[in-house]
Amino acid sequence: MTIEVKDGVLACSGTLSVEDAEVLLAQLAHVAQPGGEDGPRADLAGCGHVHAACLQVLMAAGVRVTAWPADAALAAWLGAALAQD
Repeated sequence: MTIEVKDGVLACSGTLSVEDAEVLLAQLAHVAQPGGEDGPRADLAGCGHVHAACLQVLMAAGVRVTAWPADAALAAWLGAALAQD
C-alpha cells in the first residue's frame, strides 16, 4: 500500500489492508480542510483492493473521490458505498 498526499489530494495505490486503516485516517486528517464544503479528496485510481475497514474510514471522513480504480468491480463497489452527488 502507498498513501501519499499530492496537491492536497490523498493518493492511494496497491492494496489498502486492515492494517492501513489507521494510517489512512491520520493522512485524511492532514488533507481535510476545516470549513471546506467538499471534504477531503482522494485519488483511488491505483488501488487494487480496499479492505472494508479502510472503506469505513473513507465513508466516515466524507471523502470526495477524484479518480476511481481501474478495476470495474472495485470501482462499482466503492462508488456505491461512497455515493457522491
